[in-house]
Amino acid sequence: LGSPVVCMNVLTAAASLACASPPNQIREELLRYRRVRTTGVGLGAGLVTTSFALGIADGAISPVAAAAAAGVGLTAAAAVTWSHNEARPPLSDSRFVVQDSLIPFAGQGLFAASPVREGEYLFEYAGERLSEEEYFERYRSGEGRYVAVVDTLALLGEPIYTDAADPARSGIARWMNSLPEGECNVRKRKQRFGGQRGRMFFYAARPIEPGEELTFDYGAAYWDAVSAQAAEVEPEEPAADARRLEGTTSANSGQ
Repeated sequence: LGSPVVCMNVLTAAASLACASPPNQIREELLRYRRVRTTGVGLGAGLVTTSFALGIADGAISPVAAAAAAGVGLTAAAAVTWSHNEARPPLSDSRFVVQDSLIPFAGQGLFAASPVREGEYLFEYAGERLSEEEYFERYRSGEGRYVAVVDTLALLGEPIYTDAADPARSGIARWMNSLPEGECNVRKRKQRFGGQRGRMFFYAARPIEPGEELTFDYGAAYWDAVSAQAAEVEPEEPAADARRLEGTTSANSGQ
């Protein structure tokens, strides 16, 4: 795919950590950072629950109103989860072609071979699904250049990693290159919950004509990581590395 730096299609911030911290230290700091987040969210939820309980006990909050509010919240959460599922079949690979990208120094890219309607479901980011442990076993430096990451609510649980490094075990989404938001013609949506948790889907952001290259916005965190590698900046503290790794997926999430 040409330049190994410019042509990285989906990058976790771990790709920028290879020269920053020892592999084990990166993962340890990532786990520690997640534990801190979990503790903070747990304390916040506990305070809210306690406040509601005290309000009900004092008569300031009606038990019926509290139950109704809880029901509305659960219903809304279920609706959001359902809306991010995708049951439709993807478009056939024959609708697309891989050829030299029109983006300078981007190697190869993915092009439409037939018209695509706005909003049409294209395909998902397919590849090998890895747990965090499997990810760091495979990429001990933390550098997975074709790995997409889908995190959980509030970054509390372990994310799911999808590795599309091997073309024979992945889908055509791996060939898409990036353009800034507003210029790209594809949008992504990540499912963080439910039975489809960990999957990332792609849709046409506008009508796409035959011969157009498909692009989506990798996100600012991706390019920050690439810039850090290219400039060979001073290594960051491991804790900052962990925050950057977690921040990439939340900044780019469709939920």
